[in-house]
Amino acid sequence: MRQSLSLFLMSFLPLCAFAQEGTGTSAVKDITPQALSAILGSVEVIDVNEADNYAFAHVPGARLLPYDAITADVLPGDMATTLVFYCWSPECPAATMAASAAMVLGYTNVYCMQAGITGWQDAGFVTEP
Repeated sequence: MRQSLSLFLMSFLPLCAFAQEGTGTSAVKDITPQALSAILGSVEVIDVNEADNYAFAHVPGARLLPYDAITADVLPGDMATTLVFYCWSPECPAATMAASAAMVLGYTNVYCMQAGITGWQDAGFVTEP
């Protein structure tokens, strides 16, 4: 039990550090649905939901990538590209995990829309089916 808890903490705590804004120069920043809407089209939006959820509703122009398959091969070549990750809702950790992975790879402008697709819809923004 103690070993399992130690392994969990060793793998989880670095992700928490990336997710907290203001913890240095390389933190994943939160973005609201309203702020994303204002810059949509000039950023790379990545949906990390399951394929059936993506098919049901996603931010216009977002592309689907599994949260655990974030590699330099599937992300833009320019490390300064603004990336915005989102999942289903604020309770879903997948977007933060994917955004943290992008930061580890060296991407410098990484955001997480913590509100998720449900927050996007609650704000009244349209989705693509």
